[in-house]
Amino acid sequence: MAKKFFPLLQIFFLAVGVLCWQLVFRLTENADTYFVMNLGRYILENGFPHVDPFTVHENLRLVAQQWLSGIVFWEAYKNFGVEGLLLIDCVVGTAAVLIYWRLCLFVSGGNKILSFAMSFLVVNLIAPMIVPRPHILSAVLLLIEVFFLEKFTRTEDAKFLIPLPLVSLALVNFHAAVWLMSLVLCLPFLFVKNFRHVKFLLATMLGIFLCGLINPYGFEAMTYVFRSYGVEIISENIPEMFTPSAHGFQGKFFFLVEALLIFSLAKFKAPWRYIFLSGGLTFMSIMHGRNLILFYLIATLPIAFAWKNFSLEKFKSMRVPMTIFFFLVLFVNTGIITIVLKDYLQEISLPLEILFFATTFFALYTLLVLKVEGRIIHPAILPRKNLSLLATGFILFVIFFVTISDTQKEMPQPYTDAIKFLLRSERPENISLYAPQGAGGLAGSFGIKYYIDSRSEVFIDANNGRKNIFEEYLDFTRGKIYYKDFFKRYNFTHAILTNNESFLFNQLSDDKNFRVIYESERVEKYKVVRCKIFVPPKNGD
Repeated sequence: MAKKFFPLLQIFFLAVGVLCWQLVFRLTENADTYFVMNLGRYILENGFPHVDPFTVHENLRLVAQQWLSGIVFWEAYKNFGVEGLLLIDCVVGTAAVLIYWRLCLFVSGGNKILSFAMSFLVVNLIAPMIVPRPHILSAVLLLIEVFFLEKFTRTEDAKFLIPLPLVSLALVNFHAAVWLMSLVLCLPFLFVKNFRHVKFLLATMLGIFLCGLINPYGFEAMTYVFRSYGVEIISENIPEMFTPSAHGFQGKFFFLVEALLIFSLAKFKAPWRYIFLSGGLTFMSIMHGRNLILFYLIATLPIAFAWKNFSLEKFKSMRVPMTIFFFLVLFVNTGIITIVLKDYLQEISLPLEILFFATTFFALYTLLVLKVEGRIIHPAILPRKNLSLLATGFILFVIFFVTISDTQKEMPQPYTDAIKFLLRSERPENISLYAPQGAGGLAGSFGIKYYIDSRSEVFIDANNGRKNIFEEYLDFTRGKIYYKDFFKRYNFTHAILTNNESFLFNQLSDDKNFRVIYESERVEKYKVVRCKIFVPPKNGD
């Protein structure tokens, strides 16, 4: 009975790990999320666009490479609101972690303790990346592909290759920009001495390629990556394309995990497929931080293989250090609870409070059971009871870390309020809006045509076939283009800015020819955020 209950307990804790950071998620004015939803709405109403219908620019060629993701997000948002997006995050996040857990079990030869520990760590490392954007869907699809590739390699049963073309079909329609990865991930699994294995895998790769053609944009969607990544102007100006920095919290964890990975591969003899798989994804993550989710979900698998013989039985002689570590975890969580709870309890939502207190009582109950049994550090008790207590403590830590983190997903919504005010007196089709790149997709979700949004690759000439609008935008925001000339060039009817864009915000505020028809002000974490709607002078004025 205990053996059957243990996997269920692991699944419960992994799912709760996902729930912890989803309960504190707050949908912000995320331009990518709103744009993708707007794209899905447009496709359902008008069909597939081949010319961009959202911006003030004319005849921009468009490959809607995230069209199916847009439909999924739009339908969830239309029917259930923000909660629908949170539900997608919870389902996708839980699926990713449980698939990773099962894959670790398979790779490690069934080592339950190691697989659970790795999965629980990964669920928290990928937490900031699970937001309603297409990359979460593509990450799960690529993880599924690796799962079947590993199954095929271990068993030599060709039936495990059958789903891979279907994964390719889903990937090219959910997120075509990463479709090429469905072929790239097959390459490390070709490094075997079995000719039959190579023959079947090459045939499957052909099927993956052919299924990739089944999308509304054909070969253009499949090759989207070549026109969007490795572009210098994008790599230098888009934060998610930056190299992870050890100065940041996320970068520190990345380099620590990478060091463990290198040590594991060096200490234990690993198959070549693991070396190439981890090495390639590590290289991609060092190039661009947006690939970290693939690093954690796929590149870390060799750790499970390298430490497959790990057992708590080996720690019988370490009872004193284990006890010190055990109580250190409790001490840290107690400190966080007593110090932080006082100031931040008002920021925690009711469901999170309920989860917190339920988890706390469970931890106390477990500790009481251990105390009654009188064998806290007994080797037979440690795996069975203390594991759940440590996992519970880690959940508490994550709850408060996410709540007090400076990078939590809570932001003011000045643009939403300004747009709603503007629409009280203006029809969307009569507005030509200038707003910063991050607010463009948000304006588009209200039916307003705008200058630019966060799809940086769409605004370079290699994709749109017209001109490098992204470079023009950067020149304008850096003062290389005189703001009066810029506004005359596009004949905007309105501009929405906050003091976060201080250079342009101050210029327009001081220019009496730009009328201010709306102004708001709010305090957000010791910072005053001001927002204004400007009406530029007409070209003849």
